[in-house]
Amino acid sequence: MKALRSAIVLLGICSIGLGCATPGAPGPPDPDPWERVNRKIFAFNETVDEYALEPAATAWDFVVPEIAQTGLSNFFENLRLPTVFVNDLLQGKPEAAAFDVVRLLSNSVFGLGGFIDVATAFKIPESDEDFGQTLGVWGVPSGPYLMVPLLGPYTVRSGAGQVIEAAATSYAYFSPFWFDVANLNGVETFGASVGMRALELLNLRAIYLEELEASRNDAFDYYVFIRNAYLQSRRAKVFDHKDRPSRAEDDLYYFEEEFDEDLDGEISDEDEEDFDDY
Repeated sequence: MKALRSAIVLLGICSIGLGCATPGAPGPPDPDPWERVNRKIFAFNETVDEYALEPAATAWDFVVPEIAQTGLSNFFENLRLPTVFVNDLLQGKPEAAAFDVVRLLSNSVFGLGGFIDVATAFKIPESDEDFGQTLGVWGVPSGPYLMVPLLGPYTVRSGAGQVIEAAATSYAYFSPFWFDVANLNGVETFGASVGMRALELLNLRAIYLEELEASRNDAFDYYVFIRNAYLQSRRAKVFDHKDRPSRAEDDLYYFEEEFDEDLDGEISDEDEEDFDDY
């Protein structure tokens, strides 16, 4: 995949750029000071994925039709909308919050409980906000990169936000209703939430089987690829792809503007030469 290979090259060049500070001037903090431990956890996660999650996702993909997988993904996204709404309000985005309400009502009422994404069909704007992003908007530093066993990549800030959000996500309160209907009273809300979260992740893993396999095959260093892609994505989400701060304003993960161009664009001979050194 030309675009993916270009992305790897660009991410490598960005890493070089981060280390090329003016002599004597303080450079940006290391976003991954715990790399040695993170790599070990990443290797563990990859082993679990190879021998457990990927085979399960492959079987799921074989048994469950694509339309059902998409519907299930839509359903879980719809359950997240109340927390997205709260985070839009906390970030001072009333218009986005209003669209969140419209999306929730449209998909819940006309989309069979959220399985059909009616709102997108009617071009209602969609937000993707979480409490980790809200903390970033409030000025809380990202903190170091952190690889969590079984759960994957985070920063300290996004991890803290995820803990708070896990207790507030809709299916933490929605799932016991279904267990009660099935006469399974007494099931803990936490256990039910974990089960629904596991189902969501299995379904997502099945949806992205081919993409993940391609990225593994094409990546020069898959750990670095995942880390840099995650950090750049989180930073872009915090700043809504605009109003990029200076290095002083954002303590981690500064990426130069010239690397935000289309990944299918040509890479100069000079850039390729730099990447060879990397």
